[in-house]
Amino acid sequence: FSDWDRHAYDADAIDRFVGTRHSVRNYDLEARVSPELIRHIVAAAGTTPSVCNRRSYRAHYFDTPEQVAAILALQNGNRGFGHTVPGVFIVTVRRSSFVGAGERNQRWIDGGLFAMTLVWLCHARGLGTCFLNWSQTNSRTDQLRALADIPATEDVITYIAVGYPVDGHRVARSPLRSESDILVHHRRTPGQPA
Repeated sequence: FSDWDRHAYDADAIDRFVGTRHSVRNYDLEARVSPELIRHIVAAAGTTPSVCNRRSYRAHYFDTPEQVAAILALQNGNRGFGHTVPGVFIVTVRRSSFVGAGERNQRWIDGGLFAMTLVWLCHARGLGTCFLNWSQTNSRTDQLRALADIPATEDVITYIAVGYPVDGHRVARSPLRSESDILVHHRRTPGQPA
């Protein structure tokens, strides 16, 4: 068997699935996302790999128009479409799961992996998503914590807008980088001269 014969799912189906995911910036406010679907997606995302299997990530979900508007008002990347967003995940990580300088960055990695899993699972269930970065000051983060009831012991990793895409929504042009620009295949033994 070749490596291509050993996968659990059809390779063409996987390529189609991955190739059809894109950021959505126009949502159908009439098509509400059920709480049951959100719970199912988050439960499945709980299988996301994490350092030492700590699974310190958490998804805070907001779906009332008042909540969503207030939360998006603190984030700068949703201008022009935020009024169409029916739901928002705020992905956080429990800081207490990481100790010492050697682990200071691991929570951002674990939180990012969890966020990406959420996005893939939403896509698999027909939902559109858009990452909305949270590169904010401590004071703005404190505002968010107070507004969204997020404990001070959790670091905010990212927002994710989520909902059903409106029919005919537009997709931002975002050229893909070539495989040769992404992949560096190292073939020599480490430490040997080139």
